[in-house]
Amino acid sequence: MRATRLIMAMFVLCAICKPIVAGVAIKGAGNLAPNCDHKIRELCKNTTLGPLQEVTVQPRNCRAICTHRPPGPDTVVVNGMSIWNRKYEEVTLPQGMPCAFGAKCDNNGKCICRFCNEGNANKKPAST
Repeated sequence: MRATRLIMAMFVLCAICKPIVAGVAIKGAGNLAPNCDHKIRELCKNTTLGPLQEVTVQPRNCRAICTHRPPGPDTVVVNGMSIWNRKYEEVTLPQGMPCAFGAKCDNNGKCICRFCNEGNANKKPAST
């Protein structure tokens, strides 16, 4: 009877924890709107590198680094040292994605603020 309760408790615990673990961590996007997360994940669609583990966003550079875990062991030995078996892919944030306060990524992957480029310190910033 005790074993049955223990098994049921473990099953419930796994059912609760699995969705939390299944999500991909997005780092560096703390100042972006929460609804940007899906668009950022969509940039990391290269399935040939393995399942997506993590995305590190560099908004001011209009870049993101997608971390994939290729098939095989979790660690590999390189030059006598054990390191994580990961593949990295750098992607450009899409045009119009916010990258700083009042600035957006352009089509060349640069963070552009129209107000700052105008050089008019006395003008109010235009809405972007």
